[in-house]
Amino acid sequence: MMARARSSAIALFCGCLLLSAGALLPACEQQGGTTADRDDETSGGEDEGRDDRADRGDVESPPGSREPEGDDEDDLEGGADETPAPTTGGTAQTPTSQQESPWGRPEVESGEPLPPRRPVSGSAQSAYRRGIEAGQRGDTEGSRRAFEEALRTDPNAFRAAYNLGVLADRAGNADGALNYYRQALRIQPDYERAAEGIVTIYVRRGQAADAVAFMEPLARRWVRNLHIQALYGEALIHANRPEEAIQAARTALRRDERFVPAMLVLVKANLRRNRTELAQSILDQAVTIDPNHAEVQFLRGRMLQEQNQLGQALQAYRRAVELRPDYADARMALALQLLAGANYPEAVQQFEAVARLVADVPEVHLGLGNAYRATKQWEKSKNELDRVVATSPRSPEAHYGLALLYLEAGAEMPGSDLLTSLQRAQQEFRAYRDLMGPRLARDDPSTAYLEEITRQIEREQRRIERDAARRQREAERAARQAAEGGGEGGTTEGGGTE
Repeated sequence: MMARARSSAIALFCGCLLLSAGALLPACEQQGGTTADRDDETSGGEDEGRDDRADRGDVESPPGSREPEGDDEDDLEGGADETPAPTTGGTAQTPTSQQESPWGRPEVESGEPLPPRRPVSGSAQSAYRRGIEAGQRGDTEGSRRAFEEALRTDPNAFRAAYNLGVLADRAGNADGALNYYRQALRIQPDYERAAEGIVTIYVRRGQAADAVAFMEPLARRWVRNLHIQALYGEALIHANRPEEAIQAARTALRRDERFVPAMLVLVKANLRRNRTELAQSILDQAVTIDPNHAEVQFLRGRMLQEQNQLGQALQAYRRAVELRPDYADARMALALQLLAGANYPEAVQQFEAVARLVADVPEVHLGLGNAYRATKQWEKSKNELDRVVATSPRSPEAHYGLALLYLEAGAEMPGSDLLTSLQRAQQEFRAYRDLMGPRLARDDPSTAYLEEITRQIEREQRRIERDAARRQREAERAARQAAEGGGEGGTTEGGGTE
């Protein structure tokens, strides 16, 4: 029964997760560019087939932009030593073939040229570097101060502003993150990572329409930036507009038919349309083009999990996390599957890592609370679940988790006895059922749990009553014995009458 209830809660949570699967949380990246294959109007060429390398090393040059040369640095996730994924060999401006691709005729000359990406000034470079190094050590405060110094020294250091946004978002300050992301976009108007950060926050808040409204003018203006086009498609998917998302993806694919982020938009849009076979076919193409793309592996895991190939799905999620350690959605999927598979200690580790990346998402703390409960860390579990109730009071899953917590902990619950824990479990299950309302299934596990809890409460109350009656009898017996002993002693000590 316990396993079935836990699986039910996980399934509900997993559904929430998959709605935001495209919302990536990027790591801080370097201020400066790579030097490979650039000319005055280069698109990034070989780099276009992937969008996660900047999170672990190299900074990706978006299609049509110009990056400064000779400024290679590490970011918070590692060094700049990766080999770019193979592509067709062309660029957004100069494709290898002018023949019509499967997505339509190439449109490589249309659209406004992208603005150059200026390097950070020499005086700000040292501060920026300290920010990167502090982040690699886990010194968030030191990293923040260094990026602030870099931005003060060079107001055009758009990546410093972006990195400050990432740090703010991870600290749970989404409004502060939005301000920094917008500042980065004011400096570099086509900066796709800042745009991605804004879309991510909108989607987390359930404001998909706002994400679309924000991205639409960017996509119209910067048609040469393929990442912007793919991000616009992501926003449309979250707004449940898959047909328009497909058109946005095709805008990018007409410039580069091997551009993986746009292919992944097609995968997700077709999944929304229940065209699973087509989605699988496109995903297979993306795997062939770039098997080391983190989101490719994440989507592989999702589809394998849907097919009940859980072992392979777990491997795909692990690979996604290896490729991009700050990929919150991949870690969530991995943690959920570990929890469902009863690998509780590792599930705790993964949930804790996600909580460090996205501090203000209730579903993350729900999962962490459930994992703590499974490892009998009762107080930690309660703290996480109470946090979810405080931020999302109408979350039935949080009350369900609390009910299981009190039921499993029983007399071991800090500050509680068995009867109190059972009564709290009963209250939480009832709250869960009230919040579920008409969504509650006839065979919902809470029904059986409540019946069992009622029996346990009755047994515990009878036990308490028996114990109280026994203590009363023992007290009365002791009182009688004391009275009898006291009377005899008084006669002896007092002596006879005169």
